[in-house]
Amino acid sequence: MVILVTGGTGFIGSHLVDTLVSNGEDVRMLVRKASKVEKFKNLGVDFVFGDITDKDTLKGIAEDVDIVYHLAAMVHASAISDAAYQKFREVNVNGSKNLAEECSNHPISKFIHFSSTAAMGLIEKHIIDESTLCRPSTPYQKSKYDSEKMILNYWRTRNLPVVIIRSSMVYGPGGESSEFLKICRIIKKGLFPQIGKGKNLTPIVCVDDVVRAAILAAERGISGETYLITSEKSYELSVIAKLIADQLGVKRVNYRMPVHIAMTGAFIIELLARIFNFSPIITRQNIKSTIADRVFSIDKARRELGYEPKVSLEDGIKRTTDWYIENNILSKK
Repeated sequence: MVILVTGGTGFIGSHLVDTLVSNGEDVRMLVRKASKVEKFKNLGVDFVFGDITDKDTLKGIAEDVDIVYHLAAMVHASAISDAAYQKFREVNVNGSKNLAEECSNHPISKFIHFSSTAAMGLIEKHIIDESTLCRPSTPYQKSKYDSEKMILNYWRTRNLPVVIIRSSMVYGPGGESSEFLKICRIIKKGLFPQIGKGKNLTPIVCVDDVVRAAILAAERGISGETYLITSEKSYELSVIAKLIADQLGVKRVNYRMPVHIAMTGAFIIELLARIFNFSPIITRQNIKSTIADRVFSIDKARRELGYEPKVSLEDGIKRTTDWYIENNILSKK
């Protein structure tokens, strides 16, 4: 049995490949020629050089493949321009379409499409589950939701056995461009205020649990279904920040910032970003997301996949920050 992995050199993908190889699986990785593959050369994986945005490079890639894990994507949650949306669509939608088209020509047993809770947008609801109506608004969010709709169309029209997993913010060793790392860098500088007066409940999940969920999705997932993957509960952002600060040995500046001040600052940053054509470090959407109490239900994943998050927040943050320190990641830009 051959397992095809796209995006295997990325944060989640590299953890997935390591686990699959450790489980004795025969892994084939789709990689771009510019990708860093040195760490995978001793794992015995099969490299196929190509790009999901170039369908000609995908011909025959799914030959003899049983399971596909599709992680290749363009990620930048803060991008706001129309040009950014077109770039997201080129990779996240059109690229995924090229892969789905090629895989539809082969007897794949399961196609695991990695999405994100970002595809749902910011939802004002006490508990969010898979039946909740998606309302994406940012370029990245829209591209992720559009990719889901496109990939499900291949399940309906071409019988591609698609299973979608939507993870919340993922953290863990590695992830040198993750949102969690950005938070750690801000806390390291003692500049992490709590915005508003709410609890700021934040869904977060360790990469090990996401990998476990993906493998369960390949084994037990129902084609055409979507599964939310996160931790057992959402945590107050102040709790997450304190755990990080303690691990980094930082006496965190514990102060609250009024929402209107944060929103004004984000508006100015967005305006400058549009004028000077750069990606803002923070947006009003980021602020809205931060002050919202977001709680996702994993009941469906538990019931149908047998998924149970196993990594505690304390242990996961310790392992992650230890890795950052050992690899001098926090000081890099």
